[in-house]
Amino acid sequence: MQSWAWLSEWNYWHWMILGTSLLLLELFGTAGLLLWTGIAALLTALLVFLTEPGIYGQWGWFALFSVGTTLSWFRLNKRDKPVAEVAVLNQRTQRCIGVHTTLLEDVTLGKSRVRIEDTVWVISCDEELKAGDAVKVISADGTTLRVKSSAKNN
Repeated sequence: MQSWAWLSEWNYWHWMILGTSLLLLELFGTAGLLLWTGIAALLTALLVFLTEPGIYGQWGWFALFSVGTTLSWFRLNKRDKPVAEVAVLNQRTQRCIGVHTTLLEDVTLGKSRVRIEDTVWVISCDEELKAGDAVKVISADGTTLRVKSSAKNN
């Protein structure tokens, strides 16, 4: 049992070494897991320096700090991503809905083309419009965008 005695004699230096070691290991790419446990160890070191709790208190605080910092990170990380943007991440036609652009050529037989970002899209339209007219994308059907005149919307 004496080989485990070192675990019951920790002071703030041990926690600082553990925290620094975990933060250094995070540099090898553990996707944040060791970052937050390293910060928890450093917070524990500060608490041990200020209050000198017993060994069970130290490990308890470390566990609470680890869970708390990790949950905080997950909450912040989840909040950063707008739901609407994530929902259409790989659906390029859905991301085009609502975009205002101009026609590249006259509408012939209900079809024409527009440029949105770096892509030229085939569009369908029920109106007779000329090249250069302002349009708004109102829906998508497969890879064809449906548009209507922006001039009539204003």
